[in-house]
Amino acid sequence: MSRIRGIVQKDALQTRKYGLNDIHNKKNEDQSANSKDDVEKYQIKELLHKLPRLDKIFEVHRKIGEGTFSSVYLGSLRQHATLPDSEKRWFAIKHLVPTAHPARIEHELRCLQDMGGRHHVIGVELCLRNLDTIVFIMPYIPHKKFSEYVGDMDAAELRQYMRALLTALRHVHSFGVIHRDVKPSNFLYDRDNKRYLLVDFGLAQRLCPAPEEPAADPTLPALPAPPPAHSNGLRKRTREEEDASAAKRVALDLSTGRPVAAPSAAHAPPPPPAARVRDAPPPPASAGAPAAAAARPRCACAGAAGVCALCLARAPPRAPRAGTQGFRPPEVLLKYPQQTTAVDVWAAGVVLASALTARYPFFRAGDDVAALAELADLLGTAPLQRAAEALGRRVVTSSARRGLCLRKLAARLRGTAPRPHAPTEGAVAACTRCRLPQDQCLCRDEMKKACEFSPSLVVAGFPDAAFALAARLLEPDPRARPTAAAALAHPFLAD
Repeated sequence: MSRIRGIVQKDALQTRKYGLNDIHNKKNEDQSANSKDDVEKYQIKELLHKLPRLDKIFEVHRKIGEGTFSSVYLGSLRQHATLPDSEKRWFAIKHLVPTAHPARIEHELRCLQDMGGRHHVIGVELCLRNLDTIVFIMPYIPHKKFSEYVGDMDAAELRQYMRALLTALRHVHSFGVIHRDVKPSNFLYDRDNKRYLLVDFGLAQRLCPAPEEPAADPTLPALPAPPPAHSNGLRKRTREEEDASAAKRVALDLSTGRPVAAPSAAHAPPPPPAARVRDAPPPPASAGAPAAAAARPRCACAGAAGVCALCLARAPPRAPRAGTQGFRPPEVLLKYPQQTTAVDVWAAGVVLASALTARYPFFRAGDDVAALAELADLLGTAPLQRAAEALGRRVVTSSARRGLCLRKLAARLRGTAPRPHAPTEGAVAACTRCRLPQDQCLCRDEMKKACEFSPSLVVAGFPDAAFALAARLLEPDPRARPTAAAALAHPFLAD
């Protein structure tokens, strides 16, 4: 009897404990929501305290965006406080973090002043500063998240969207500037009024001439490259970054046919960094020059799925890597130093692929090696390796991939592809490459180039020309990738 009484008392205590936990959890959720509002109000109050002039001119309502290097608030003029909201003029107040490099802030401000206000590029209305507190006052347009309408866009709307994006990029590139952070969240879209704005030039970079090329004007010195994005000098790499860098060097051989001494020569000086010296790809073997090809010295780990000790001892290549993961092109992933405006064109191609397949984000890799693996799955290992060889790099993979057909992928993800046959309906012809039935195969048609299209063909509700444009924008070799101006002349976007 005492044992039963003890069990009942224990159950009652547990029930009372869990009931109290539920009450505490609900209370914690309410407190977290209230604490978030309190934190936002405190941040606004602190900003107005540090910048009194902002409080005299504008009324800051709420936070509408937050990033690593800035916070954006919604504001309106105090002199319009008595007007209804529909008649007020709204502004986006961008507060930069105090640790941002002064030269980087000046560079972003100059970009907004020189390029903004035209061709769907955001401008700046006012800049206020007090000590280390700096804000940019910019126009504001109402917009929604890209994920909310990416699956609802039809061909006409997608055509207007991509035309506006590439028009903004063409305008930015005409000033010799790379945006470096093109993505849907930085291209605001007001669907009701058909307005577009390319925003956030915090990572923008000016094109600098290559070391072997002279400056545009010999009488003027070349423009120095801006400092690292929002940094105050050299930054010590974290342990995770060091481990990731070591893993990348093991998985990728970032050299092509460089003369290297034998591995046994432990005291031999290491060769120059791969980012500074770019070797031309080895000449194709021919019957007339077999000795020259055989005499070309090669690294001990050439063609192997690993990196030798001498290659590991080399200094890692240095190249701009700013941007958002999932929108970085192969030249950024491979740390090619001479990057051009083709970086933004690739990002525009990723946006187009997301809209065609109704999937955002389109790439989900967490590091550069995984990102290269995703590109190999989509584009194929052979095109990616040819592009890497053209950039003076070499990609070694464990298996070969033929690539996927973006048309078939869009039809499958949007649910417009033929439904798989039931087993009772008899045998269905299988693909000779992937061994899947033809109605489930996503392999690329090697008899037809991806950039070719049929004017009368419609796939997943979009003309075939849209997929051809996506294939052109997602060209792995940046030298063969079209410019923003050339992309605007594509049949899918041409008037």
